[in-house]
This record gives sequence, C-alpha cells and structure tokens, in this order.
Amino acid sequence: MIIGKEIHKYRDAIIAGISELVQIKSIKATPEPGKPFGAGVDRALQYMLQLAESLGFEVTNVDGYAGHAEYGQGEEIAAVLVHLDTVEEGEGWTFPPFGGLIENGKIIGRGASDNKGPSVVALYALKTLMDLGITGSRRLRLIFGTNEESGMRDLEYYFEREQLPVMAFAPDAGYPIFNVEMGSMNVVFSSEQESASTKPQLTILSLKGGNMLTLIPETCTALLSLAQLTDNQVADFHDAVNLQTNMSFVYDDEGRLVLTAGSEFLADCLTGSRNAIVNMVAFLRGQGLTTNWDPFLHFLNEKIGAEKSGQSLGIACSDSESGALILFLRTISCDLHRAESLSNIRYPVSHDGAGILSTVAGLAGTSGIHTELTRHLLPVYVPENHPVIVRLSRAYKKMTGDEAVLLRMGAGTYARKLRNNGVAFGAGLPGGVDTHVHQADEFVFIDDMMQHAEICLQGMYELWID
Repeated sequence: MIIGKEIHKYRDAIIAGISELVQIKSIKATPEPGKPFGAGVDRALQYMLQLAESLGFEVTNVDGYAGHAEYGQGEEIAAVLVHLDTVEEGEGWTFPPFGGLIENGKIIGRGASDNKGPSVVALYALKTLMDLGITGSRRLRLIFGTNEESGMRDLEYYFEREQLPVMAFAPDAGYPIFNVEMGSMNVVFSSEQESASTKPQLTILSLKGGNMLTLIPETCTALLSLAQLTDNQVADFHDAVNLQTNMSFVYDDEGRLVLTAGSEFLADCLTGSRNAIVNMVAFLRGQGLTTNWDPFLHFLNEKIGAEKSGQSLGIACSDSESGALILFLRTISCDLHRAESLSNIRYPVSHDGAGILSTVAGLAGTSGIHTELTRHLLPVYVPENHPVIVRLSRAYKKMTGDEAVLLRMGAGTYARKLRNNGVAFGAGLPGGVDTHVHQADEFVFIDDMMQHAEICLQGMYELWID
C-alpha cells in the first residue's frame, strides 16, 4: 500500500508549524527545575507536545529531557526520533535567525532543516496514519529529543526510563539510508606553563581558530610580540607572510602583530581544504624562531598537521563497512599560560575507540601534553538484512522509484542511541541544495520538505505494518 502522498493535505499546517517552532530560540542554556537544557529548549518541547495533544495523541514528557507522542497498540515500539534543540545562531545572518520567515518558497531560520522541519513533518505523518484508520502491529512513537546538538544526554536519560524501539529512524541526515555512523571522539590536547625562564624570539600572546559549529576552521588568528627579533628578522618574517597566499597581517595600536591564516582548497584532501589552524601552526613552526609554545605546536604540526588518516599518531585504520579513520583539527586556543586544541577522530565501526584513545594519549604524553576525551559517540552498524533496512528500503523505492543505496557518515544522529536497531533516513534529498545547516541563513525549501514528508510517512507506515 502506498500512502505517502496523503500527507499533502497538511501542507499548510506543516508550513505554519515549522515557522512557529523556528521562532522558539531552543539553544542549550542554564538548567532550571524541570528544564535540564534551559527554558528555550523546554518551550520547544512544550510546543510540540501541546501540538501533538491537540491533534489527538497521548503525549508524555519525561522530566523535560525528552517527550513522545504515540499511536497504535502492541508490545513492540517502532519510532521516529527528532530533535528540537539547535546550535547557536552564530554570525552573518541576513534574515532574523529566529524569525521563521516564509519567503520565496522557503522557511528561513535556525533549525528550519536541522531538525525542526522534520520534527513537524513527522508529527503530521503520524496524524495522517491516524486519519487513515490503519491498524498497525506495534505502537508507533514519535520521540522529541532536546540535546542532540550537545551530547545526546537527553536520550540516555529517556531510554533509562522508556522502552527501546525494535526499529526506528532519525530524519536528521539525508536519503537514502545511512546504516553506518563511524565512532566519533572529541579529544582535547592541552598544555600549561608558568612564565618562561628565557624569552622566546616570537611570543604568542594569543592564538585562536575554529569553533564547534563548523568542522573545518576557516580562519585562525595569532597575536604576536616581535620585540625580541632583530630588524632583519622582522623583515624576513614580513616577507614570509607575504609569500603565503592565505595569510595576512596588521599591527594593532600597541605595536603587536595580528597574523591571520585562512583555509586553502586542496583537491586531493578528504575535506576539500587544508584548514586554517593547520596553516597557522605550520607557518609558525617553519620560521626557525623559538616560541613560548614550541612543544605544543611541534606536536600538532608533526603528529596531526594536514593528515586526515591519523598515520603519524599511530591510529590509521580502516574496514570494509566504514572505510578509513578520519582526523580533524577543529579548534585551537592559546594564551600566555595555557594552550589547547580540540581534534575530532572518526573511527571505523569494527575498531575500538578506547584503544585508539590510549595510543593517542600515550604519544601526546611523551611531549608533555595532556589528553582529555570530552565526547565519545559509539559507532553504528546496521546490516543490510536488518528489518529496519528492508522496510525503509521498500518505502524509499515506493515513493521515488529508486533503489535505496546504503551510505555511511562520520557525523552522528540519534541512531547512536538505538543499539543498532535504527538508522538515519532523510530528510535531505539526493542531490539537494545546501540548506546552510549550522550556518547563517539556514532554510528549507517547502517543496523539498514535502517531498521528504511523502517518504517519511511511507517509512513510518512500513515500520508499523507487518
């Protein structure tokens, strides 16, 4: 039975719901009683639970961590998992980031595509199934998460208290089906020091680059004192900067040099660019001048640098399911007393994250650098014969006419919390446009969201019916 197109009767309601939900600034904030991730996130959760209740569903709020709406009967649960929290708005917007503006066939605002649009769609898909009066063989549950963007502690709490689905999907990536999510670790390297006993030739007063919104740092800025350099060394330093196509400098009012590095496109690089932090570190190490952070910069340059394989860290590995390990240098922050840099390690599903971390920490320790694991998402691997793959593949082919190719990703979705019983399925269409997820002017095309709605509804039906 093909029912996907039935959802179009709710097109206007979906548009209004997405716009209203986007207007709620649901960014993680200071916890409050019953609001573990702040008042804004809780408002978004309350909005969706109240909307679901108004549509005729029984709803449950699990202590503000997550909630759900449910339809049907049975011992087992099939589920769709969405999240209502967003990353911070960031800078560079030309539209109000929480305006929910509807313009030129788009809904614009933070969360429009990640993941508030799919959240509203999934609710109206559930409503469509209720309207059709179809009887499924299990309960069908829509789970509203609130902490996907900053740790997924919401679902850890939720599944300690609620039944785990036997099959589920998260419409928080793209089509067709992502059955592999690589293990993902955020690792912070740090070093501390008191005032140096001898003056370095080049003093790094501060060094900053990257942020947690973007994977590839676009800029990195160093504030430098050249007071210990001779005039000839200063001239040579200026010449060296001018030879770089992606670097520039100015002097501030106190006579300190402000050096800025950008990213550089590399056709043979996995990420498409050599990031700005890598460029800055390599440049500072390449001038033959002592700095106040030599051991730290040496480690980053020699053991990570522009490599993405982890070879110099001794952690390069791969498997047939997920491919090779990928390493990203994401942020750096230094002042006169502390230096730290965050790296993201994405490892194959058949390998051990604890072993990889042990190798990295041991090597960093030989350079006097401390290692801290700040986040670890375990890998996901759902084999192609798993019922959730079979059923979602059937739904995808019914609605598109295409076979559902199985894909892999390094990023993470709520599939990480489903113990290999769920996958990422939607909402981005194959060959679709860049909707500026985690960037300024995030948006979703309404027609694209409705095309996703057809597939989402059919997918929910296939999970529900035997």
